[in-house]
Amino acid sequence: MITKEDCFNQLRDVIDAVLSTVDENGNPQSRIIDIMHIEDEKIYFLTGRGKDVYREIINHPKVSYLSLKDNKSIRISGEAYKLDDQKYWIDLMFDENKFLNNVYPGESRYILEPFCIENAEMEFFDLTQ
Repeated sequence: MITKEDCFNQLRDVIDAVLSTVDENGNPQSRIIDIMHIEDEKIYFLTGRGKDVYREIINHPKVSYLSLKDNKSIRISGEAYKLDDQKYWIDLMFDENKFLNNVYPGESRYILEPFCIENAEMEFFDLTQ
């Protein structure tokens, strides 16, 4: 039997997953967003202020996150919100995900905004059974 902790471990192992949002016209939008941190059954990620996904989350915080590994899917649906203390969260996520330093060297990391998904429902589906 798979536990909630197993699901969070799989999400962290996969890292790359699909985040779905709703645009200004009410249309669904999906893109790959990396899970950067998991804590207290919350998922944390980063995105840039200039991106469509940023505006979509700010305007309509209900999101869905879908991950697939070894034909086992995990879907989390909840509300995403921008975190206070931007520097703390970004530094924490960069410490846990060293590859980010190559993409956003030095102070350029602070063009990103940290988000968290909370009040979420989790669904696990095993396609092998």
